[in-house]
Amino acid sequence: MFKLDSPLMNFLNKIADIMILNVLFLIFSIPFFTVGAAFSASYYMCFKMVKNEETYIVRGFWKAFKQNFKQGTAIWLILVVVFGILTVDFRIILYSGIEFAQWIRIAMLAVTFIILLGVMFMFPLQARFVNPVKNTIKNAFLIAISHFPTAVLLIAIYAVPIIILYFIPQSLPILILLAFGAVIYLKSFLLLRVFKRYEDALVDINGKNTEQDNGIFAESDRMEREQQGIVEQNAKPKKEYRNGKFVEMPENNGNLEE
Repeated sequence: MFKLDSPLMNFLNKIADIMILNVLFLIFSIPFFTVGAAFSASYYMCFKMVKNEETYIVRGFWKAFKQNFKQGTAIWLILVVVFGILTVDFRIILYSGIEFAQWIRIAMLAVTFIILLGVMFMFPLQARFVNPVKNTIKNAFLIAISHFPTAVLLIAIYAVPIIILYFIPQSLPILILLAFGAVIYLKSFLLLRVFKRYEDALVDINGKNTEQDNGIFAESDRMEREQQGIVEQNAKPKKEYRNGKFVEMPENNGNLEE
């Protein structure tokens, strides 16, 4: 039972990895403006953990943090501004003493909910696909609408630690060590299932995948072949899977329904 490759040891190793990832997320989020990059790096590692591809958590997290720093930070700062504006609006509605129409309150709640749905996919997309920030945000909302039940479930997962803390206050030390990492890890199972459709679309663009691709496709050697002059000068660039991320997520072609 205590063999290194036993189910129990594999489970304990996974818990230890989640705990390490959680601590890394908290440490790298301390400057506040780096929260977006920390989220992206955490999703990057959890995707690998779910697919049993992870090697060293600390090294992989640091690599992903650097890789996603600029765009992850940009997305985070945009969200800070958006939710800052929403917070001010809600405070005005609740505490200004002005009577606002009921439809305004409902509209504000609806807008906030829609934004939350999109947020559920923004950092996972940043961790999984290479895209400009604008496209990442746009694709997040398109996927959230197309996979609405999954998006709602992703929001609900965040409530689990809060519910546990409410009923078991003594769990706070454990939640501090595990909550963020565990939530991101659990969400990764659902997210990878959603992303598989778009990853498979990229496989189709590149041609048939081999057994070595493990259902996605291996890292493209197009860049190397371009340097050697093998690729035709006017050849259209292919989509790639490079450095653990898919290059270019396909545009919405009307087939996003779940």
